[in-house]
This record gives sequence, structure tokens and C-alpha cells, in this order.
Amino acid sequence: MEGTIERHSLLQFGQLSKLSESSSELRNELGSAPEDCGEKEFILSQDFFCTPDYITPDNQNLMNGLDISQDYSPCPRSPVKLTTAKSKRCRQDSFTFNTSDSTWASKYKENDDDIDTDEIMEDKTERTGYVSRTAVALRSRVMPPPCLKNPYVMNESQTATDPFGYQRSKCASFLPASVGGDGLSRYLTDFHEIQQIGAGNFSRVFKVLKRIDGCLYAVKHSTRKLYLDSERSKAMMEVQALAALGFHENVVGYYNSWIENEQLYIQLELCDHTLSKKSSLRISEREILVIMHQIAKALQFVHEKGIAHLDVKPENIYIKNGVCKLGDFGCATRLDKSLPVEEGDARYMPQEILNENYEHLDKVDIFSLGVTVYELIRGSPLTESRNKSLNIKQGKLPLLPGHSLQLQQLLKTMMDRDPRRRPSARELMEHPMFDRIRC
Repeated sequence: MEGTIERHSLLQFGQLSKLSESSSELRNELGSAPEDCGEKEFILSQDFFCTPDYITPDNQNLMNGLDISQDYSPCPRSPVKLTTAKSKRCRQDSFTFNTSDSTWASKYKENDDDIDTDEIMEDKTERTGYVSRTAVALRSRVMPPPCLKNPYVMNESQTATDPFGYQRSKCASFLPASVGGDGLSRYLTDFHEIQQIGAGNFSRVFKVLKRIDGCLYAVKHSTRKLYLDSERSKAMMEVQALAALGFHENVVGYYNSWIENEQLYIQLELCDHTLSKKSSLRISEREILVIMHQIAKALQFVHEKGIAHLDVKPENIYIKNGVCKLGDFGCATRLDKSLPVEEGDARYMPQEILNENYEHLDKVDIFSLGVTVYELIRGSPLTESRNKSLNIKQGKLPLLPGHSLQLQQLLKTMMDRDPRRRPSARELMEHPMFDRIRC
């Protein structure tokens, strides 16, 4: 016991060097007192220092057939990683072992052909057919959204092919229609919603403030979810038409668009109000001519791009700082009839379009503009009365007191039953009546 106490005091004061000098004495002392062997073994064990041995291999007998000049200690195993197993690929050139030792080979030979990365976190939970959101987000960053072909662009050289078309077709079932990279709403992140300024059958329009530039815009988004590809393609027609047109002073400006939560969002120029607010007001003939001239200028620009609007009416003509702008291209199509034709408001459509005669789509817009101006002059919106609607579609207009016969004759020509006798947008622009507002 005296030797045990002495050794304990030596260990306490860090005088381990004296142990090496008196190693023979300790050995003799331990041999002469077998009854204290258990206590001495406990004190001399590594547990005395409170440091678990994570370096000593599990089976020390495996080291017998190895070269003792090299270090074959395996990587320590972490005692806290219970749910995931962390495996490292062992480099073959880092050590050599005896091929005759089958136990060593079976334990440390990893499946090198199945592991391509230096470090892999393997989830022990197997989920059949499950794709994590992290994997979808990562794949979305690697594989960008598809490049849509704009059917309103007439020059094919302006469109480029999709460079990821082949790869995207292989993983089409893996990627969703639209994925938010960080799960945040782009609309709520980029814009501050002020108030709702418009609503239709399929969309709503909000006045918003863009946070990054501090300017006001109008954001229009669909009210229904666009789950099907056909619905999404149909909704995208308005965006593609606006993008193909570009900028014009008498067309509502288009800035951006995106799909969020299966809904289409369109960032547009903010205007003061629509022309429908003037339908119940008496306006002068000069104001009528200004409106006709500016919308005719917009139609000329649109028709020269090979596009027909097909929904010209007071609700789709916007006013900003006294300038009229044509908007809402949801029914726009190509003049060459290469795209499906969807008629707009039936009150402003000519009879031939209702009879599915699409030979003169540009003249449909001229007829609708004539009906719009006629409604403004009357000072009251058009009714759904079949008799009155039929008279207008046949070009039978009552006299409009307080307005010149030249204006009334021009309106009658624009609303002629035969589309071939209606003027084009360019011819309407060159009419001598507009000389009064050109001065």
C-alpha cells in the first residue's frame, strides 16, 4: 500500500519521470503484493485519466501480420452520430497490408466502385419514390427553367434554341412547373401592395410600390391556379404578345413577368384610370379626335408587328397624364391566323368574327374602336339589348346631335358591315379630320 500511495502522489504532481527510473522496484512490489493487484490495475488503467480510448483498434490481434513501422490505426468512430453513418473512401496507396489476412481485408475493403465522392452522408431511412425539397431546389439551380418560344415574334432568327432541351426532357418528371429557390414570395419580397385597382373574370390588378427603385407599378396576376400546361400556355400569350411588341407611347408598358404559386404575375406600367370612366361623361369632339388618333396610332404599331388585339373597348384603353394607351392583350393573336382566335367582348365585335370569319382580323380592331368612340359620344355604356346590338353590327347608327357629320360619317365607315370597306389603321391616321389636332 505504501508503493501505491507513493505512485499516486507521483502521478498527482506530474513526476512521471520517476516512474521510469523505479520501474523495476514497482514491478517487484506488485509481484510481492498480489492482494492489491486489482486496485493497482484500476489506478494504472486509462480510465483513471477520464480519456476513452478511441484510437486503439477494436481487434488488436489484426495487427500481428502487419509491419510495425507503419501506422494502421483506423479512423476513430464518433459515439454521438447515431442516425447517420459517415464513411470515407480509403486510399489504396496510403497503406499496404498482407493479402493473406482475410479478416483485415474483409473489414477494411470498402466498396470503392460505388463511392465517387470523398465524403458521403448516407441516410439510414429508406424512402421509396421520395425526392427531398433540397434536391429539387439544387436541381432547379443546376437546370434553369425552359426557354419558351414566342409565337408573336415573326423573325425566327430572333429566337434561340433551348441549350438544355435534351437534359430537361430527361428529368421533366423530376422538376415541378415552378420552384421558388428559397421558398419566399417574389411578389411580396419585391413589391409593397398598396391597393387593388382592377378586377376581371380571370385576373386582378394591384397598385404596388417596388421596394428596390421606389417607383409605382401595376401588377396583374391570375386568380386561378395554372396547373395544366394548356392553361399556363394560354395565360402566357399576353406576356409573349407584350414582349414581342416592345415599347410604344400608346401601348401600356410591360416590364416583367413570373410564375409564382402556380399563378402568372405581370408587372406593367401604372396608369391613372381607364376610358370607361369617361363613358358616363360628356366629352368634346376634340377630345374624341385625340382618343381616336392615339388609339389608331397604337393599332397601326400593333398591326405592323403582325398582331391583332381583338378586344378593343373602353375598359382596355388606359389614360396616363392625358395620353391614351392600349392595354390588356389577353385575346391577342397573329394576323396570319397561325394562332387560335379568341374573340373579346361580344358587344364590340363585328358580325364576321361572331360567324368565325377570320379573314380580316386587323379590321376587327377598327370596328371595335368605332363602337368604343360611339359609346363615348353617347355618354352611356352599351347595353346587352339584342336589337340595338344588331343594328350597330349592321352599321345602322342613329344621328349624334352636337357632332359634325364628318365625324359621324367616319364612324359609320369604321363600323361598316363589310370589313373590306373599313379603313386600315394607317388610313385612319391619315384622315383629314385629324388635321385639327395636329396643329
